[in-house]
Amino acid sequence: MYKNPIKDMLRNRQPVLGCLINGPFPSLVEIAGLCGFHFVFIDAEHGPLSVRECEELVRAAEVRHLVPFIRTPENSPKTILRYLDIGAMGIIIPEINSKEEAEAAVRAAKFPPMGVRGLASSRAADYGLGKPTPEYIQDANREIMVIALIESREAIDHAEEILSAEGVDAFFIGTSDLSTSLGLFGQVNHPMVKAAFDKVLNLGLKMGKPIGVVARDGESPKKLLAQGISITFVNAYSLMRSGAQKFIADGLSK
Repeated sequence: MYKNPIKDMLRNRQPVLGCLINGPFPSLVEIAGLCGFHFVFIDAEHGPLSVRECEELVRAAEVRHLVPFIRTPENSPKTILRYLDIGAMGIIIPEINSKEEAEAAVRAAKFPPMGVRGLASSRAADYGLGKPTPEYIQDANREIMVIALIESREAIDHAEEILSAEGVDAFFIGTSDLSTSLGLFGQVNHPMVKAAFDKVLNLGLKMGKPIGVVARDGESPKKLLAQGISITFVNAYSLMRSGAQKFIADGLSK
């Protein structure tokens, strides 16, 4: 267990930038770290990643001093435990629709007395060969982050209550699923989606809660940060696509 620099960055209101990876490519995680990203968003909800493959991505992140966050497939204590035990320094929980669901995720991620996480000599605990157990528990409860995904009409309706949940370190807005929940199916720039986005962002600014969102193709992270976003991330495939398209267009231009 090590100190999580993202927590200090958020406290000091520094921009936090990440790269989303949803395939079993440790070298890509290392490259993200070498390029200067602050965290890697390992997506175990969408894509083919197994827990074992996520473990290798976490190792790759650690090699390059990149903070590993994992989006879990569900908000379940047993599922959350498996990803924390392999060394995730943050969990991103999908489909948070109420304050109670957010608080349940916090309890699953924290050891007693703060939560109900089970204790074992796992990789995250240095296989029982590191610091004394009481010290490890204290460090894990302090350094591991819980991030709630707000991505539905129901979540927007309960946004203020969700943002008040104790122990949640940040809140991501999932505009793709949000658009679907609103019946707009991928129209992330639709006025209704933007209004929902602005509602959560403005509440976050008012309540002092860090808000995060993906930067889509051609979207400026600087512009998002200027709006009050604390954390923004980009899909590695999106970076490759935009770079490839630029390269090909340049090569074929006359």
